[in-house]
Amino acid sequence: SREKHLNKMQLLHQEKVEFQFQVLRNQVNPHFLFNSFNTLISTIEDNPKAAVDYVEQLSEFFRNIVNYRDKDVISLGEELQLMNTYFYLQQKRYGNSLVLKIDISDQLKKDCFVPPLTLQLLVENAIKHNAVSKESILSIHLYTENDSRLLISNNINPKISPEKGTGMGLQNIINRYHILSENPVLVNNANGYFTVSLPVLKQ
Repeated sequence: SREKHLNKMQLLHQEKVEFQFQVLRNQVNPHFLFNSFNTLISTIEDNPKAAVDYVEQLSEFFRNIVNYRDKDVISLGEELQLMNTYFYLQQKRYGNSLVLKIDISDQLKKDCFVPPLTLQLLVENAIKHNAVSKESILSIHLYTENDSRLLISNNINPKISPEKGTGMGLQNIINRYHILSENPVLVNNANGYFTVSLPVLKQ
């Protein structure tokens, strides 16, 4: 039993290191910074006060990545705060064409835990792989199922020129949950919606 536990912890450590690298590679990349600075420049011209708020949110986002990168799990409330910061940065770019709806109880935010940056990465994937415009509004919905599963779903807006991805981000999430829970991550791509179902982790 002890050997099994040690092996499990070693696997979790390996997945965590790979995940840290993947997140940093995804976030600190020319496209993300280029889009962020473009948004900032246009905001400075139109609304200097809003530009200050944007910089503060961008700084908070990177600070949280540093703070959470060494943790195996964080509370759902902490993860939602990070996800909301990321969404704020993206919505400044896309405006009302990007929608996020969260139906999570305050109690579950305290009692439920997730691997850091899981929901943020799933929101990022939704934006990355779908068209977002006034004609193609992207709506992301986060909710629970019997308080035993956490689901994040988005409508599918196919891009004219699909962006190629490695699929490593989602696979890493699946691998980490495989170590942390006996219940699997479920992925469903049907009826015009892409949904990822995560087992609820409780201490």
